[in-house]
Amino acid sequence: MALQIISVLLFTVFFSEALTLMCYNCITPVPPGTCTQNVNCTSQSAKCSSVTTYNPNVTSVTSCNTLCDNWSVNVGQIRMTSQCCESDYCNNVTQDLTSNTMMCYSCNGKTYSDILPCKGDERQCITVTAELFGNGTTTTLKGCASKNICDNTGLLKLKMPDVKNVSCCDQKLCNSAQSLTQGAVLLLVPMLPVLFSI
Repeated sequence: MALQIISVLLFTVFFSEALTLMCYNCITPVPPGTCTQNVNCTSQSAKCSSVTTYNPNVTSVTSCNTLCDNWSVNVGQIRMTSQCCESDYCNNVTQDLTSNTMMCYSCNGKTYSDILPCKGDERQCITVTAELFGNGTTTTLKGCASKNICDNTGLLKLKMPDVKNVSCCDQKLCNSAQSLTQGAVLLLVPMLPVLFSI
């Protein structure tokens, strides 16, 4: 009887190890599709994730993840996409960035008059206002976003307390072209990886 119990326990340990998800794992940014390191995820990390940044070089960070989602956001100077999947080694590819019919306003450094063609699943216009460096100066970013980003505005504010307002709309050019009055958009660009790392 004891031998049967030990056999069952060993089978369970080895079988459960074999069933855990295998993901590419490059936590230092590398060009998409080039990560060769992999990891056997824990049972709590049931998904593989990849966050790709286009600014203007294209780099990806890949890993196991518990909470992730598929999304894309483009504010002109930078585009970020996230992929979340549940099969072995599924997180080493880039998302579809084919232009769609949606267009939103973005910033050219002085005004929000640039018209940005949205790509992939970016079917909404986004406006993000944030306070820079806690000194009361605010800046606003505008561009295209996927519905998943717009549905998680509370999470964005929770992850980045400096974000004061996030709004989305789903009509062409609905995020209005207006002059930049405060802040410098380029100062907020380095903060975007933190802002959009969901």
